[in-house]
Amino acid sequence: MNLLEEVRLPVGLDPGWTAALVSELETAERELPSLSVAALELAELAVSGEYDAEVVGAVLERDEKLRSQVLRMANSAIYAAESHIDSTAVAAQRIGMRALWEIAVVDVARLQVFGPVLGQVLGGSKMWTLARLAGAISHRLSASKLGKSKASILAGLILCVGPPLAHQLIRRVEERARQTLASRVRREVTNRLAPKLGVMLVEAWSLSDSIATAASSFADGRGELPEDREAQVAVFSVSLARYVTARGTDSLNICLRWPTAVALEIAADELDQIVTAATSIDDNPIGF
Repeated sequence: MNLLEEVRLPVGLDPGWTAALVSELETAERELPSLSVAALELAELAVSGEYDAEVVGAVLERDEKLRSQVLRMANSAIYAAESHIDSTAVAAQRIGMRALWEIAVVDVARLQVFGPVLGQVLGGSKMWTLARLAGAISHRLSASKLGKSKASILAGLILCVGPPLAHQLIRRVEERARQTLASRVRREVTNRLAPKLGVMLVEAWSLSDSIATAASSFADGRGELPEDREAQVAVFSVSLARYVTARGTDSLNICLRWPTAVALEIAADELDQIVTAATSIDDNPIGF
């Protein structure tokens, strides 16, 4: 299957635009944002199986923004912090390797994926709000369904990267063509390109198989239930974030009937608690 068949661009799109978009998509993999030095170093430590809080602390000390995020998270209610700590090594021990690495990945996504569209694209800030909400939901849900050691702030958030990446790709094509797509067509093209770009970024960053499975389930458009429970958490988190953002929280009953909600055995009161906690994200320091 070629790229044109994979992304299913609108049939009525001008052939010149179609060719330009496919060409840009073919080169996109080389131009996708790269993980930061700190994120790569933390990833290496994570897969090595040799956890050393002092070594991790040294990595954090070289990245001031990441250091402050980690300390803030380690001292937050999320980790039931009874005493305040200022040592990055102790903070690293309290949070754990997975969360440390995820915070680093989220920071790159915020700056390099969402950042370029926040002030330049209509709805750019809404994209980041949606992504943060999905991240907060996945953190809360994975902690209760998969255990704290599996709690993830990345699973929901990373599945929201497609639209801003698609906006950036389309903007590059428009700049080269020196003309713009009609807003309706632009919206449709973005919806077609976004899932494929999300999968490409997940692969480029070597994220977990569970996140890759969740990204692929969005990209194929069939809405099939992933077998992996962590992938189910990711898919549900994004779907719930979209629902809450679009409709508000007056009625969540329909969400309980989603295949992912049934598979994860989410109860009505539990869903209310998840939404309440996640929507107070600005007061909840989950690292981004």
